[in-house]
Order: sequence, then C-alpha cells, then structure tokens
Amino acid sequence: MVTKISISLADLDLESDEFHRLENLKQEKFCQLYVSEEFFGNGVQSYIQAYDIEIDKPGAYNTARANASRLLTNANIKQRINDLIEEAGLNDAFVDKQLLFLLTQHTDFKSKLGAIKEYNRVKGRTSEAYKEPFSNHYTQINKYIGIK
Repeated sequence: MVTKISISLADLDLESDEFHRLENLKQEKFCQLYVSEEFFGNGVQSYIQAYDIEIDKPGAYNTARANASRLLTNANIKQRINDLIEEAGLNDAFVDKQLLFLLTQHTDFKSKLGAIKEYNRVKGRTSEAYKEPFSNHYTQINKYIGIK
C-alpha cells in the first residue's frame, strides 16, 4: 500500500552541498526523499511525494513508477543520490570497516564466509583458476555452516 506523507520543500535540507545540488527543486526533493529513512530506496514513493502525485487517480501509480524509473537512470540524479548517501556516512571507508568486522568475528560463520567471498570478489581473487585449489574447502565450510 502506498501512503502519502506530508513533507514540504522547507522540510528538506536543500541548501546542503551547494556544488552538487540539483537546480530542479522537485528532482532535488526526489533525491533527498530517496535517501531518507522514510523512503530509502523506494523510487515510486519518493516520486509520488516529490511531485505531489494524487495516487487516487487512475494510472497515477503506474505513471509514478515509470517516471521514478526514468529519473533513476538519469546520470545527474544518480550522482546526487550517491553524494547524499556519502554525506550521510555510507562510503567506502564505512563499508570496509563493516566488512573487516565480519571477517574478524568468530560467531556467525555464514556471514563470515559471505564477507570472505565478497572481499575476494572485490579484490579480483575469484577467477576460476584461483577458486579451483580452494573449491573443496568452500564446499566443506558450506556443509559445516549449513549452506547447500
């Protein structure tokens, strides 16, 4: 179910990061809503809110969905969303710290194995030639922690 929440342009921090702020205020509002706790990653809901769509009208939801999808393919929109996410603290350094935590913890082996696989993928250490000597080890580890 889609709910409409009353948020005005005045409620958003449209003055932050002046250099990358979008000139189109509705697009800026869309980006800020898209990264907000309330709508994080929900393009349709962000679009409905930013563009003040009356969702009760026939076809309004489908139009909002199509337009949100179109906005999310726009290079300027994607860059602004990435900038806002990074401003909020989700950046490479933060993710690296989280990955390090998962790699070094000794209680959740399923998460640890996932982190090891992700680390190896990021570092380009997942080619078939590299995996071959360790494939039996991964199979044994997967059986031990209950992954089929």
